[in-house]
Amino acid sequence: METTDILKQTIENLEKNHSAKHLLIGFDGFVDEIIHVVDQRESPQEYKRLKTITALSDRIASVAGLSANIELVPVQQKLGGNGPIMANAVLAQGQEVTYIGALGKHHIDPVFHDMAERCRKVFSLADPGHTDALEFHDGKLMLGKMDSLVNVNMKSLLSELPEEALRSLLSETDLVAFTNWTMLSNLNEIISAFGKIIGKLDKKPKVFIDLADPQKRTEKAIQEVLDILSSLPCDTVFSMNMNESSIISKVLSIQEEELMPRAEKIREKMGIFGIVIHPLHGAAMATGAGPVWADGPYTEEPKLTTGAGDNFNAGFCNAWLAGLEPVQCLMTGVCTSGYYVRNEGSPSRDELLQFMKKWKSVNGGEI
Repeated sequence: METTDILKQTIENLEKNHSAKHLLIGFDGFVDEIIHVVDQRESPQEYKRLKTITALSDRIASVAGLSANIELVPVQQKLGGNGPIMANAVLAQGQEVTYIGALGKHHIDPVFHDMAERCRKVFSLADPGHTDALEFHDGKLMLGKMDSLVNVNMKSLLSELPEEALRSLLSETDLVAFTNWTMLSNLNEIISAFGKIIGKLDKKPKVFIDLADPQKRTEKAIQEVLDILSSLPCDTVFSMNMNESSIISKVLSIQEEELMPRAEKIREKMGIFGIVIHPLHGAAMATGAGPVWADGPYTEEPKLTTGAGDNFNAGFCNAWLAGLEPVQCLMTGVCTSGYYVRNEGSPSRDELLQFMKKWKSVNGGEI
């Protein structure tokens, strides 16, 4: 199907659906410092930045065995972590959110105040981590400090939300989003505990998960979480970017370079509702009905890439909860992300629809 046809159908279906859903999102929390890496300092106020990760790696490699001074320029401090960024994007679309995570042990960190005030409920289990996010045109380097996140565990969760209250919360939740498994060493026990509760509910929420770059975790640990996801008693979608899909394929002994068949094979191995893979130029999804693909509004010069994947996830989940077809869920995701990287913020419902209509008016070309 042509991009303009997918856009047309997606816009029509999003405009028909105005009902808010309730999402439970967690379980991390970071203070993100967005940073440029200086290539050349021209004056106290002006500098040229290194535009690519390769340029930085070349700079570092050239001084191996010597020494170097690399200047970092902080340009913004903002709420971070996969969960908070996704929650912020979902809230911008008019959904209801309960957030569980690491927003501050004794008080909510100021960077999360606006998000927390717009949530239905917030349960903060630990202090947030801190990320130095080095931004480049071809990606980002996330340098994280996350010792506090060990306190995100089932014991601390139950101290804030006893089991009967948790059961009640899950019974009135339409979707649970587990994010940033890689940095949350105790998330397996939370997912398993939620699965046991969900299995006893008459109305079962959907589950969405993004592991968030599991490269540093062992293959044994990754296989363990994949087994847990496969056992969840509800419709589950597992979302990953291009690199993450390569890691998962390796763990599952899948040798497939093409994304649509790769998504199909991962889904077959795991036996879950859906697999999503979202590279920079679009997104693929495999369900029991087969694989689909949606092109995205790619730009070579994004203003902000940290959080782009989380905005994709938010857009996808908004559409999934609205009952849209898989390819339309992908289109909503890539357009939400496309808006975010151009405007340095998550779109409202109207802003997203206008962005999609503008892209459609130029026949799916560059906007």
